Amino acid sequence: MSTDHPGRPFRYGIRFKIAVSIGVIMVALMAVDILWNLSLQNAQAENEAREKAEVLAAEMRAAWDFVDMNQKVINRAEDGTFRTKHLVCVVAAKSISMLFTTETDYSIRFTNDTPRQAANAPDAFEQEALAAFNADPNRKAFWRVVDAGDGTRVFRYTEPLYVTESCLECHGDPVGELDQYGYPKEGMQVGQVGGAMSITEPMGIYAAGIQDSMMQQAIMVLFMMVAAFIGLYFVTSRLVLQPIDELRSAAGAVGKGDFNYTLTVPDPGERPRDELAELTGEFDRMARDLEALYADLEGQVRSKTDDLMVLNDMLNYQKRELKVALDRLGDEVAYKNEFFAIVSHELRTPLTSILAYARILNADDSLAPKTREAVGEIESNATLLLNMVNNILVISKHAAKKDELLTEPVDFVDLAQFVRKALAPIAEGKDVRLTCTVAPNVPLSMADWEKLRRILENLVNNAIKYTHRGGFVRLTIGFEDGKADSRRESEKADTNAPDGEDAAAGWIVMRVADDGMGIAPEELDQIFELYKQAGQSANRRYRGTGLGLAVVRDLTELHGGTVTVESRVKEGSTFTVRIPYVPVIEEEDEEA
Repeated sequence: MSTDHPGRPFRYGIRFKIAVSIGVIMVALMAVDILWNLSLQNAQAENEAREKAEVLAAEMRAAWDFVDMNQKVINRAEDGTFRTKHLVCVVAAKSISMLFTTETDYSIRFTNDTPRQAANAPDAFEQEALAAFNADPNRKAFWRVVDAGDGTRVFRYTEPLYVTESCLECHGDPVGELDQYGYPKEGMQVGQVGGAMSITEPMGIYAAGIQDSMMQQAIMVLFMMVAAFIGLYFVTSRLVLQPIDELRSAAGAVGKGDFNYTLTVPDPGERPRDELAELTGEFDRMARDLEALYADLEGQVRSKTDDLMVLNDMLNYQKRELKVALDRLGDEVAYKNEFFAIVSHELRTPLTSILAYARILNADDSLAPKTREAVGEIESNATLLLNMVNNILVISKHAAKKDELLTEPVDFVDLAQFVRKALAPIAEGKDVRLTCTVAPNVPLSMADWEKLRRILENLVNNAIKYTHRGGFVRLTIGFEDGKADSRRESEKADTNAPDGEDAAAGWIVMRVADDGMGIAPEELDQIFELYKQAGQSANRRYRGTGLGLAVVRDLTELHGGTVTVESRVKEGSTFTVRIPYVPVIEEEDEEA
């Protein structure tokens, strides 16, 4: 319990922890031992008191029996007539007990449930004993250590007194008749518990002996604790703490780069004496390895630095090469997008001419049926090709980030009719019924007419392509009030959306429904991606580029809207496009 070094503040080191641990253990063991011995000695004291009480009871019973057996001699005259001398068994026993207890702290008395004298009335312990004897005729004694009421403890011992033939003369039948001494008889029977002999012994002599024994044991244990502490202190300091102090000093020196430490290291060829010696050997080997590593550390640092410089040069070279490759790739992508835009734009002019001439020819009533059918095929395929070219042009602009909205007032009735007329030849060629319906409450809205046309043409074209002959394709356009449809208010516009959309007053809702082949649930999440088609396979029946729905998604999001799909296989699909309603500025001015 001292500091590890003079001048250092006290700390809870190993000595302190070991001393406290051993002290706590020994105190606990001492307390257990004292309590155990106290219990044993109390039990032994009680046994000794019981044995003394049994001897006293046997002596008093012997005096009782002697007087009882000699009643005829004691209370008879020489001529054999009865002449009481008032020396009966109970009187003799009480007299002997009085003489015995006069010079001692012991108490011997006789009592019963119906005492003839108040001094012989039973106390609480004796009443409990009499009740126990009456309940169990085979019980020989009743004893217990009790509080005497004055702070001392006494041993109470009680034995039953049974009625004999000689007792009936004074205590037998008839009940109430006066005996020879003038007391009414109790009507007792032979073998009945007539009373009890009660002996009280002081426990002070035993308590003093127990106290002396406990004191002696405590002094011995305390002496053993002090001796154990001293022994442990020196043993711990010599065998444990001294090697640890050496290891600590050596570790401090090694930490400062000084490997000239002093340490008692065991011979490597010998087996270590204990764990600390083994630890010392391992520490010394580690320190020598560190010394060798430290000595060559500068060389290793230079070597690693050279390696890092080489790696850095390689990294810079690869970085430059990667930049050149990225620049080249960017140029190629720009060339590709520009090429697609130019090709798409250049293809649109002849395709538009082909469509115009085909429609002119189709309007000529003098054409033969086969010629008219051929002209219809030309118009239908030219329309499909023009739609494909327009999709390529839109994708190219989107990839080049050159998309922008050219807003103008859009009449959705005109827009729907334009789409219907443009795609009617394709629908008629497949015998598909195409209908367009615009709700009366759909207002004019600021939007990009051309991009909305592309959205609807792609959706309707797809619906016709995936609908069997005799089916239907239905385009419906409606208006949803922004207040009535609060679930859509969280769908905010994108950065390219038209002005005024942050607080949309409503939504223009365009739905394209069909009863075609439908879309499998596992394909719904990817149909709006580039080059993805429903039912895509090597031998699929419906051919296409997979650009149409990607164009629909991009142009819808450009308006700040959303596109969703609901579909069931073999039952058809419904595509829903929602774009925010933007009031026409001219209309607002007129109203104002």
